[in-house]
Amino acid sequence: MRRLLGCATALMLVWGSSTAIAGPDDNSLVFASDSMPSSIDFYTHTIREGIVLGHHIWDTLIYRNNKTNEIEPHLAESFEWIDDTTLEFKLRRGIKFHDGSDFTADDVVGTVEYVTTHTTVQPIFFLSGAEKIDDYTVRLKTKGVFPAVLEYLANVVPIYPSDYYAEAGPDGMSRKPIGTGPYRVTDITAGESVKMEAFPDYFGGVKGKPSIEKLEFRRIAEFNTQAIELMTGNLDWIWRVPPDAVQQFEGQPQLKVESGDTLRIGFIGMDAAGRTGDGPLKKLEVRRAINHAINRDGIREALVGPGSQKIDAACAPPQFGCVSTDVMTYDYDPEKAKQMLTDAGYADGFSIDFYGYRDRPVVEAIIGDLANVGITANLTMLQASAIAQARTEGRTPIWFQAWGSSSILDVSAGPGYWFDGSPVDYARDEETTALLNEGNTTIDPEARKAAYAKALKRIADQAFIVPIFTYSLNYVYNSQLNFTPVPDETPRFFEASWNK
Repeated sequence: MRRLLGCATALMLVWGSSTAIAGPDDNSLVFASDSMPSSIDFYTHTIREGIVLGHHIWDTLIYRNNKTNEIEPHLAESFEWIDDTTLEFKLRRGIKFHDGSDFTADDVVGTVEYVTTHTTVQPIFFLSGAEKIDDYTVRLKTKGVFPAVLEYLANVVPIYPSDYYAEAGPDGMSRKPIGTGPYRVTDITAGESVKMEAFPDYFGGVKGKPSIEKLEFRRIAEFNTQAIELMTGNLDWIWRVPPDAVQQFEGQPQLKVESGDTLRIGFIGMDAAGRTGDGPLKKLEVRRAINHAINRDGIREALVGPGSQKIDAACAPPQFGCVSTDVMTYDYDPEKAKQMLTDAGYADGFSIDFYGYRDRPVVEAIIGDLANVGITANLTMLQASAIAQARTEGRTPIWFQAWGSSSILDVSAGPGYWFDGSPVDYARDEETTALLNEGNTTIDPEARKAAYAKALKRIADQAFIVPIFTYSLNYVYNSQLNFTPVPDETPRFFEASWNK
């Protein structure tokens, strides 16, 4: 709270004295967030800010129309199923990459071949390859039946210029990104900012041609600084505004405050498999005790705010297959948690290393709840890329995780990602993995739901994680900006415009 009171004082000093620097006068937009991926290459991270940049720099074969919520052809002009594992795409002609080269089937094949034969952070597990039929016809093959493939192709498979990517690789693509997207990158300052300008040869498609001419993304770690920069006109748009800071902006005619639902959930990951050693979290009673120890509603109400909800299942409620009616629930009950720890042989509690990378107030509240039942959590806060590496290498016994499922409305991108036996799986439970795989590869929707329901029930019964809440987002931005939040937590500035 002291942090936000300091912000309020600082805001009062600049109230009413702001001078517009960015914005409608030069048709530019400057936006900020507290994180930035170390690599801009879309396939090297799952950091939300990088995903947002990716939607502006690159394009996918198909894309979700926010007005209709339907997935429509984008780089492709049409697509059809050839059989249960083969999709054929007819590509648009005349599309240019930012370097002036033509987009053809070779770029689709080259991109798919690269991401299916090299290690990527984005979940491209569902594709086995691509086949060029002619210069503007290509077929994609899935690894078996995978009903959610359209969701993934619309979100996590941007198409790169194949010759350039083969030569430059991820490092080169990060330093000098080239795509077909509505904006081309003009300048990158590593760890600090990305500048873009509208691509004059952009074809439009589902995204449409951008109205705003120049975009600048800035990484500003401290919310206080973001708020002051917004008030002084150095920024036009910020998000993740803490609930108790929103009131500082309300009633100011030059600013608009808006809240939006998201697919993102917050949960506590635990090393049930013992990847970090033979620790207490291998015991079911301990994991269940931790579930009872966390005041999920209290944390949600104080630190996330209106629009969020407590969750019992390990998924986002809007996702296909997210059924929570039959999962075990864990009420907030510290005394019960203490007794369960005693029964598990930890009457005096224990000490454990706890990792976080964002939302420090949430992490500190969780650590406080653990302390109340005798668990000493030694906090290490890392950058997002650093905790991702530590997690993949099996070095995080317990951690706080925010997960937006790469904006995919399907359980395969939620628990299907965290419990698939991969390096991010800290349960390593064969039954859970098998049930999720059944849901991932079954055509019949009702059968998919049934398999996912069993998997979610198993995850809750075994207390593999502590589901806490869904995120809602508070946005504050220049009142002259036409901007609409969307639940997938991917602001689309190519759809925004200025009222002049």
